[in-house]
Amino acid sequence: MKSLRILSALAFVATALILGACSRSQHVTDSVSGPRGTDPSVVAGCPTLLANTVLTPDTFKVQSAVVPKFSNKVLRIHTIGDVATLPSIDAMGACATGALPSIFVTGGHATVVLAGTQTAITGPLTFGAFTKAPGVLGELLGTDAAGNSMHIIWPLIQGIGAGAPIVRVELRQWNTALVSAATRLDIAWDMTLQQDLTTRTIVGACARIPCNGSIIIPAPAVAVPCPLSLNAGGAVVNQLASLPAYTALNGLRADITGDVAGGLVGLSGPCAASATPTIQFTGGTGNMTLAGKTTSLSSAGAVTFGALLFPGIAIEPGVVVATDANKNMLEIIWPQLAGLGVGAPIFRLQLKSLVATVARPGAKADVSMTYNAVGANGAPATFTVSARGLTIPPIK
Repeated sequence: MKSLRILSALAFVATALILGACSRSQHVTDSVSGPRGTDPSVVAGCPTLLANTVLTPDTFKVQSAVVPKFSNKVLRIHTIGDVATLPSIDAMGACATGALPSIFVTGGHATVVLAGTQTAITGPLTFGAFTKAPGVLGELLGTDAAGNSMHIIWPLIQGIGAGAPIVRVELRQWNTALVSAATRLDIAWDMTLQQDLTTRTIVGACARIPCNGSIIIPAPAVAVPCPLSLNAGGAVVNQLASLPAYTALNGLRADITGDVAGGLVGLSGPCAASATPTIQFTGGTGNMTLAGKTTSLSSAGAVTFGALLFPGIAIEPGVVVATDANKNMLEIIWPQLAGLGVGAPIFRLQLKSLVATVARPGAKADVSMTYNAVGANGAPATFTVSARGLTIPPIK
């Protein structure tokens, strides 16, 4: 999930915008009964789309969010706001929804999880190219094979009142056993726009959206500076540890949640999982052994990894990851940056090349990892992570 950074000098203006969106959001719950509003077919001049990449996307600044419709057939989530960079989504409306559009949305993705957890209520959603919504003005939508959809709604063009653009994610299939009116959800999404040969990626996220129809206004996040020193590293104090997955395709995965004293790894997240990192995780090691023994579950023994890199905010936000030639993986996940809710960092080791006679389901295993880093001051640090006596799960 992605932080909003708002300068204190703009706090009053931001608050006014947010409160305005809250009052306007009463309109977003209305159903649209037919074409109304201003037909954008004739466009005097369209803004020029500025290029970026999936590594340097624009961030959608959420003014408010709501679940305006929740039934046994439809779960509709609205995030209302816009990007701070130019051109804004609002400025693109007429040029994206008119009879002869010059700006297109080529696709998008979304994930919806229970608030503060990694528990998805539906699989990762991938939407195809957006088209104009039938029978209404000012709305584009993309769908997937299951009938789920992602929309952009321009309220003024659609005729439902002035207001910031609405990004709607509408679910037709989800795990109904996990969601009730008392549930809160976290959502993260991205979309890619195109004008001629220029593409632009926009990402958005919002946490703790109630399913009872109440409107939430996200509090502006306070920017926390990167820690200058990593204090040479240290041993991570575990909060949780498990071997949550064992598959024939991907091997055995270990997840250990925790941090060192002072929360230095957690504070390093925005500074490491970034296209321009000031803190770098330069490599590490990982091993799984039979509990209390030195016998490795891996056919290669302890695995050495190169630099842990940031895949890009539109590909996998909030992580740094390294893989070796055998597809073993070492990773750090910062849950809040990844859109999974608030929590300590997750240190992940996945070993693919295993000795089947050793890595037996039901047996106990010890896990160890090391992460080498260089702080913002250039000083090296090493973080150690370990857990003992974890049960190897069944192979799936």
